[in-house]
Amino acid sequence: MSPTLLADAQSLRFIEPRYLLFGLNVHVHRLTLAFVAYGAYLIMHQLFFWPYFLSPLRNVPGPPLGNPLLGQSPIIIKSETGIPQREWVKQHGPVVRVVGPIGIERLIFMKPEALHQILVKDWLDYPRPNFLRNILGLATGYGLLTVTGNDHKQMRKAMNPAFSIPNLMSQIPMYFEPIDGLVNILNEELDAEKHPERGKEIHVYEWMSKVTLDIICETAFGYKADSLHNPHNELAEAYELLLSLQSGPNLAKLILLVSLPGWPRLLASDWAYHHRHWLAKIPFFSAVSQFIDAMYRIRKLSLRMLDEKMKDSNLILNDSDAKRDIMSILVRARKGSSMEGKEVIQLTFLGAGHETTASGLTWTLWHLSNNPEVQRRLREELMPVFAENAHPDYRTLKDLQFLDCVVMESLRVMPPVPMTVRVAAKTDYIDGMLVPKGTLFYIPIRVVNTWKDIWGEDAEQFNPQRWLNLPKNYHPAFSMLSFIAGPHACIGKTMSIIEMKAVLAALIVNFEFEPAFAGQVAKPAAAITIKPTDGMPLHIRRVLNPPTRVHPSTP
Repeated sequence: MSPTLLADAQSLRFIEPRYLLFGLNVHVHRLTLAFVAYGAYLIMHQLFFWPYFLSPLRNVPGPPLGNPLLGQSPIIIKSETGIPQREWVKQHGPVVRVVGPIGIERLIFMKPEALHQILVKDWLDYPRPNFLRNILGLATGYGLLTVTGNDHKQMRKAMNPAFSIPNLMSQIPMYFEPIDGLVNILNEELDAEKHPERGKEIHVYEWMSKVTLDIICETAFGYKADSLHNPHNELAEAYELLLSLQSGPNLAKLILLVSLPGWPRLLASDWAYHHRHWLAKIPFFSAVSQFIDAMYRIRKLSLRMLDEKMKDSNLILNDSDAKRDIMSILVRARKGSSMEGKEVIQLTFLGAGHETTASGLTWTLWHLSNNPEVQRRLREELMPVFAENAHPDYRTLKDLQFLDCVVMESLRVMPPVPMTVRVAAKTDYIDGMLVPKGTLFYIPIRVVNTWKDIWGEDAEQFNPQRWLNLPKNYHPAFSMLSFIAGPHACIGKTMSIIEMKAVLAALIVNFEFEPAFAGQVAKPAAAITIKPTDGMPLHIRRVLNPPTRVHPSTP
């Protein structure tokens, strides 16, 4: 080796460590800068480059992109559910693009052909997004509302017999004990007034929630909640707490949490329940703490009821002795099939579903209170029926034409669930438009239900007579989406409608409903369901010469 090379080699042996560290720091610094630059590019791409310049949807009509970070979400969260979307459809047409948080694009399709593709034809390619499934799973149990594909098909097939017309017909008598109890309570409330003939103001939603909870507990679980007389029933208290949390801001917080990896499982765990007080101390998450509390109690009670049904299923009963509630039917069906696991008969969603029926009834009474002529006509149809039988059967309720018009019109104008969401699991064309994978879809239930292109200029008005002569553009599946369409259509549709008819009919033949005060304005919630935020105060008076007067209630 030459003297020069040898000297260089020897000098390398004695490089001070600080120089080595300096070189390493330079590389780390450059890597850090590269990561920061790449991260900044990704953020700019998501928030700016993609929605403004690169997205194939960038030229679709719609409102301005809005806040660079939040998009149009602040407007949606603060507004009555479905109203911003309805205004955008009016302004921009049947296909609307809306940019939400962090640049995520959402589309609104109004035409039946597009809705058919998303909800029916290619339903497996347009599932509920993960955040919605996680919210539904936490709130209603991981079951029919959260699964898809073959799991959904098998679960729906297993449940269909329990929701059959013969089974519903056999359950109708179960409705009238709670209904009679409600009529008696309202009569007693009026009797307690100094001037009963002047009537009284009541908060309608509270009573509709109680009566529908009592009915669904009896028909779904074979469980007597009796929340009408016992407001401190543990199941009633848990559902009351859960439903009191509905608001746009609370929903946004829950979406944020369930979108974080691992959080859906954490929120559903026993650990979260026993440590919920930690979240309660943080103002931003205090409502989430209450949500965890309510859902833990509901799940615990549901499992207890299910265990009791499993024990009952071991008894040998003849057909007349067998219990007719839905859970009992499914437990018996499970014994004779290859179905396994309690998730097959997960019915927590039925209990939560009472709220949609309660909301539907509340808004129906609101519409009738503001349309006294419609209320009078409905009462005229019902009076002869109730004079003959205070507990009409399924066929009688189904065949009452104007009652059907009133219920369907109320569900059209104020659908209890005004909006839902789907996501594109693949890139495909819809209504001639290339829709990238990952695009969210508003399924605009309330907007479709009140679309003037279908229902005419009075589409947003309550007019039951329209159901006697449906518009020529009416589509039986996609002009009214209150129960959705396709494989994910509401399995309890018929049950909910007949329950609404039974409760509404009994109330209208016994009481007159009026607004609580002049100029009263409805206050719908901005959340998953459209329940009134003020409890819907209405003034009631006893109908003169009602066909029946139920015997005083016994708590």
